[in-house]
Amino acid sequence: MKKTFAKLLLLTSLAATPFIIGGCDKVANSAKNLQSDWVGLDRRIEIYSCMSGKLLKVFEGDVRINPEDTLGTSLLVDGKKVNTNMCYIITEKGTKAQILPQ
Repeated sequence: MKKTFAKLLLLTSLAATPFIIGGCDKVANSAKNLQSDWVGLDRRIEIYSCMSGKLLKVFEGDVRINPEDTLGTSLLVDGKKVNTNMCYIITEKGTKAQILPQ
């Protein structure tokens, strides 16, 4: 009886875990960063002047965002760090196809 209850409790816990974790924004962002690190997300970043709205710079490539920054934002674009405190728009183009070794 105790083993059956323990198995039922374990299966219920395992089934509920993705729903509990999946709702958390921080976990979802971490999963997106892991996907960006492992597979590479092709993104386009447009940096604008916050006062005039003029487009200043465009970056395209594999981009990772550092959400831990308190002053401004740091982005890792194709392995190079870009720091900005300007307004920006990030557009995700999709994931890159990986060729599996045979």
